[in-house]
Amino acid sequence: MKISLTNIEKKYGQAQALRPINIELDSKFITILGQSGCGKTTLLKILAGLEQPTNGEIRFDETIIYSSKLRKNVKPNKRNLAMVFQDFALWPHMTIFQNIAFGLKGIVPKSDIPTRVEHVMRLVKMEGFEKRKPGELSGGQQQRVALARALATNPKLILFDEPLSALDAVLREKMQDEIMHIIHELDCQAIFVTHDQTEAMAMSDQIIVMEAGRIAQVGTPEEIYHAPATPYVADFIGKVNWFDKGNYIVRPEGVSRLPRPGTIAKQAMIVKSTFVGDRYLVQAQVEGKHWSFYEAEPIEHGKQLEVFIDEKRIYQLEGLH
Repeated sequence: MKISLTNIEKKYGQAQALRPINIELDSKFITILGQSGCGKTTLLKILAGLEQPTNGEIRFDETIIYSSKLRKNVKPNKRNLAMVFQDFALWPHMTIFQNIAFGLKGIVPKSDIPTRVEHVMRLVKMEGFEKRKPGELSGGQQQRVALARALATNPKLILFDEPLSALDAVLREKMQDEIMHIIHELDCQAIFVTHDQTEAMAMSDQIIVMEAGRIAQVGTPEEIYHAPATPYVADFIGKVNWFDKGNYIVRPEGVSRLPRPGTIAKQAMIVKSTFVGDRYLVQAQVEGKHWSFYEAEPIEHGKQLEVFIDEKRIYQLEGLH
């Protein structure tokens, strides 16, 4: 499905939450990434129909979902989408079966509901938990139930509002893999809101980076990382080293202590070495700027040495002087 947003903006009184947004989306798994307050959740709620834009038009393929000009606003339950919330939003007094079945009333015949619930419970690996209540489940299990409830209506689009932020790191990574696998197996798309850059890079076919109510860049994870469009994107996605000219950058992977053909040398003073699992993140001062690179062993604080930059990994940001 192609999702088209034309001049979509949102104001709360005099405050501009979203500045005019124009974008077309048709990737399988799309992530909206940005800092708190950048407008990402507002944009998600507008797509869901939970917020009404101040201006603009939204189309799902050729169907107009919202139009300020035509005064058309399709209700959330008529948009053929589902939403997974950060707090799971499960009914505590209902069993897991009842939580999932609740959204199916009036959508599928009553006799088909048990089969549909059984199907989505199997998809999220929660068979046998139908009679339990949410309070009897772990956070990860509740997240699976919330996902099963969203899948039950066979939506064309599933919207995720930071659904993994309450989970521990190991469980979060596992749920990332499971969500990606399910979405890519089914005939639907996902739009996933997060402020976690690693999560966005790992899960997405396409990333929308937002800054202060605007779209700063749209691209694949590789494009966003290796060719950031603005200084904000460069700094926000991963670690970045800035040259003294101001518009040239190199990622830590492009810096090493080994001279090779096609490299340029810089003097560095070591500030800190931090163990990050399979290697050390070394922080240094280079030409008065804070740089980072990776090494197999720590380097002592205060040591002066040369580092070598791969010229092929130096990127110039457009429009900066």
